[in-house]
Amino acid sequence: MSKSTALLEDVTAIRMALQRLCLAGTKLEVAYKAQRAAFPILTEDGERMAFRMPFDDIGAWGLKPGENLAIKLKDRGLEYECVVSHTGQEVLEGVETCLATIPRVMRRSDLHRLADFIPDRPPSQAHAATFTNTRNALLDGTVQSFGEEGLELVLRNTKQDIRELLRMGEESLLDVPLEGDLRLRAPTTVAYFGENLVGLRFTKQADAKMLDQYRTWIQDQQVLQAQQDKDEFSPRGFQEATARINRAAALPTIKIIVDRDPMILLLTEKEEFARRLGEALSRKFGLAMLDHIKGPVKTQLKGIEKEGAEWGRTRMVVIHNQLRLASPLELCRQLVAQEDCPVPVILAGTEEDEAKKRHHAVAAGAVDYVTVEPFRILAILRRLDDTLSLFEGA
Repeated sequence: MSKSTALLEDVTAIRMALQRLCLAGTKLEVAYKAQRAAFPILTEDGERMAFRMPFDDIGAWGLKPGENLAIKLKDRGLEYECVVSHTGQEVLEGVETCLATIPRVMRRSDLHRLADFIPDRPPSQAHAATFTNTRNALLDGTVQSFGEEGLELVLRNTKQDIRELLRMGEESLLDVPLEGDLRLRAPTTVAYFGENLVGLRFTKQADAKMLDQYRTWIQDQQVLQAQQDKDEFSPRGFQEATARINRAAALPTIKIIVDRDPMILLLTEKEEFARRLGEALSRKFGLAMLDHIKGPVKTQLKGIEKEGAEWGRTRMVVIHNQLRLASPLELCRQLVAQEDCPVPVILAGTEEDEAKKRHHAVAAGAVDYVTVEPFRILAILRRLDDTLSLFEGA
């Protein structure tokens, strides 16, 4: 990774990152003396930012205006640390918040990674990759991040354990289609492992001309993403950005498939599947469908609101494996870890590798994984009914 990207010092770039975190409802890891906890960031306006923190917690921490807070955050998969100054507390739209200054500098805390660029909306071609091990096995992977000195990949076959296929320092031949006829073919070595993730570093034997083309491609992609960030940035702050998004009707609205209680919220891009599920459940449950694109789910519940209930009439959330942008596991983590969803979350998908998918779903915060392909009405109804009865009877 280049030293120039180790620090983020441009005020506008920092504010852009904070606005993205606000839109996603991301939690900041906040530390003060011996205290440490995670709180969702709510807004920023160029002068200050606010994150949800009950006044009782502020008092228990002994926070006073002028005290410094250490913040850790993750933007587009990259980890940063910064220091901000506590400026007070305030109730914003009925929520108790802690106010702090905008950080002047954000420092990358994961510089060991081969990750100079993680696309926000990566081109589909750039995902696919093949690589080998010393036993000449051909492995299929997905690019997680692009670095000037290498790449991070995950295996496309979730049944495989990457540590059983590769070893630290092992040589690997990498082949990645980038765009059009441009491809990256280069010898690499295994630099590090993560959770089903491997960092592959280019070796000295890699073709210099090819690496120059690849690095130029990265720079071009960064320019395109920077222009997109500029177009989406709101200098007046996140509240104005939210208003602009709503005015543009960028976020889809709830579609009520069956209007009755208890209401299940289904997150899917497949309306045909939603209607099929609604018909199957209609004698027992109501069903509302949301084709989620981005941002906090609980702010997009117009149509199933209920006074005094943050999640409206929702009694259960089902995340289908067919989503427009996010992965089901990522969206589940957002609901549970970032939005503090108070109702059970269930993932739904195919029967293949059901036990493994259930394990991953529970690890992401879901309470269960339900098979909907093949579509067995009685089995689906029983699983959902049992789950709702368990949680409402607790």
